[in-house]
Amino acid sequence: MRKFTYILMALLIAITLLLASCQPEPAPEPTEAPAVEEPTEAPAAEEPTEAPAAEAPTEEVMLQEGCNEDLTGETFTFYSQAGLTGALSTILGTSFVNALNDAIAEVNATGGVCGAEVVLDLVDTQYEAEQEISTYQISRQADPAPLSISTYGSAASIALHEMVIEDKITNFAAGLNAEAFYIPRNGYTVGVAPIYSDQFAGFLKWLSDNWDDVKPEGAGDEIVVGVIGWEGPFGAGATTPEALAYAESIGVTVLELETFAISAEADVVSPLQSLAVQGANVVYVQTLGFGAAQVIGTLRALEMWDTVVVGGCNWAINQDVLNVLGESAPAMNGFYGVFPWLWWNDTDNSGVQMATAAFEAGGYPETDKGVSYLTSYAGVFAWADIIRHAVNTYGSENLDGEHFMMAFQDLGQVSALGIFTYDVRGENRSPREAQIRQVQLVDGKMDFVVIEDFFELPDTRPPAP
Repeated sequence: MRKFTYILMALLIAITLLLASCQPEPAPEPTEAPAVEEPTEAPAAEEPTEAPAAEAPTEEVMLQEGCNEDLTGETFTFYSQAGLTGALSTILGTSFVNALNDAIAEVNATGGVCGAEVVLDLVDTQYEAEQEISTYQISRQADPAPLSISTYGSAASIALHEMVIEDKITNFAAGLNAEAFYIPRNGYTVGVAPIYSDQFAGFLKWLSDNWDDVKPEGAGDEIVVGVIGWEGPFGAGATTPEALAYAESIGVTVLELETFAISAEADVVSPLQSLAVQGANVVYVQTLGFGAAQVIGTLRALEMWDTVVVGGCNWAINQDVLNVLGESAPAMNGFYGVFPWLWWNDTDNSGVQMATAAFEAGGYPETDKGVSYLTSYAGVFAWADIIRHAVNTYGSENLDGEHFMMAFQDLGQVSALGIFTYDVRGENRSPREAQIRQVQLVDGKMDFVVIEDFFELPDTRPPAP
């Protein structure tokens, strides 16, 4: 058993290092169109009649559809900061970079945003709080100041949440820390998915409603949940006082949080054995990437997999976990996840169709077909829609971060190509709907299958100060 675990962990390290070495290939240079030959001059006709002057195009003809102004010659910058290098860089990999470039290219090819060109400003922060802050401090000094930024980890959400309020710059955040979003209320940190405590409470609600159908053989009526996460605020993001209070209200026992280091060499055996000793019949994974793979592999090695229901937060059910597992990807078969967006198998959705076409045109490997491509690609179009609404409502001369948020809230819910939805109605700063999906073997490969369609999650936001 120990040998199996060591082999698995060695595999994880090797694959993690391999993925970290990947860099996006530069886009091919556009080929130059052949020069057009000068036309020969026709002989002048005797006393030619003057042709009627062409009518100047009307304003409606010049404007991009859905815009009240023509901003041709202007630019809008999409500011993004993330871990492009470092230990956690394989979590997003190159997929989200390709997605941003592909979506921005498509927006520009169809007229930009009211004629203005979109440009990308992407900075590597290695997901370290200090670098997130220093990068933001540089971006905030731009002229004009950013309308928004996009960040991808809890460290950024927590470190920047007071700064973006002061500067009135929206942070589209993938690090779904409850306090960063909701203390204080009416902040400028907006989630691409529900906060982690809402997700955990929603998973418990679904579990309680379906326990007789999903419980492992020999489990009784009582649900005992063991949560295992990375050390730090992300790992503790599910088990907030509000989420634990909800668990108690529906009769679910949640054991004390077990954590392990953010390292491919971390001891995952001891915390999982501790949960088993305490009678856990559910294991909830509050980690992602290689961390989730470590938990899955260790549960298999300890022969615990069939004795517990195994599930996790949105980032724990993603292609990158399968990538890390590699040939052992079938070990994830049966894993449940809170899933707040669509997936590549939702082929009847036009947004997924657009993303799939762009992905295939880019010639990217199947291992890049993860959540980060779908959400980053779709998010650019939602961002462009908010800017258009801000321009139409307040005028381009008044466009700044405050008016961007005002336009955002005027829209309330903003669909990102139907793949996911932002929600800033009232005090909301994150959506509160999700699916439950399960990893299953479908047509010879692992896929994410809908077990419970979108439902409303419990509200576990912290109380207002």
